[in-house]
Amino acid sequence: MKIPTHIPPLKAQSGFTLVEVLVVLVLVAIISVGSFSLLDVFHNTDNIVERRAEELRRFSMALYRLEDDLRQVTARPVKNAYTGYEPAFRGDEDEFEFTRLGAANLTGEPRGEIQRLGYSIGYPESDERSSFSEEEDTGALLLRSRWQVLDRGPDSEPIVEPLLAGVESLTLRYFDSDSDAWVAQWPPAGSPTPPTSANSRLPKAIELVLLTHQYGEIRRVFSFSSVDYSSSGGGSPNGNPGLNRNPGSTNTGGNGN
Repeated sequence: MKIPTHIPPLKAQSGFTLVEVLVVLVLVAIISVGSFSLLDVFHNTDNIVERRAEELRRFSMALYRLEDDLRQVTARPVKNAYTGYEPAFRGDEDEFEFTRLGAANLTGEPRGEIQRLGYSIGYPESDERSSFSEEEDTGALLLRSRWQVLDRGPDSEPIVEPLLAGVESLTLRYFDSDSDAWVAQWPPAGSPTPPTSANSRLPKAIELVLLTHQYGEIRRVFSFSSVDYSSSGGGSPNGNPGLNRNPGSTNTGGNGN
């Protein structure tokens, strides 16, 4: 038997070397980290956009509620819990209270369509802060108070609703048509109507300056019709109220971020 003296060479093996595998793994890791970072950026951006949209919606709704209430101001004084009357419109430098018409009763509360309302600022309780974002939490709240009855008893308390957070200040002044000047309170100091009588006089206009943390200064001027309650309701709170159905609203300034 003849033994072959020539052995054919082995075929070359196909595959990746260890260095090539390591390079591929490093590249895949870099791409994965970059993709996750990009997804995280998209997710955070989407959350920021949604939060800004919600803040803007609350801001727009608060201004709408305020304008809608002042559009329906009526010259209707109310009895307080004691022996006197609250004026149809009462205001200080940082809060005001009035009577409005046409308050829709969608929840079927035991009240009429004429409603006593008030606007002021206050600081939120711990449970109220959870409904606002961190940026909105800085500052006070714009509060809307409403009474379920007009002529109050000793146990009549308002229902307070926070409308807007991040409020730094609320400044009000009222235009007195008799003196043709802006005053810091209404009824004006030295008003001839005693506290035990019904004062149905409305200011000619109210100027509201709302300073917010996020939107800057918002200035609104609302004008009211000159309606004497006694001429339309017989001088009694139980008569037909004189009303201002369409007061003007003027934006005299404001800057946002």
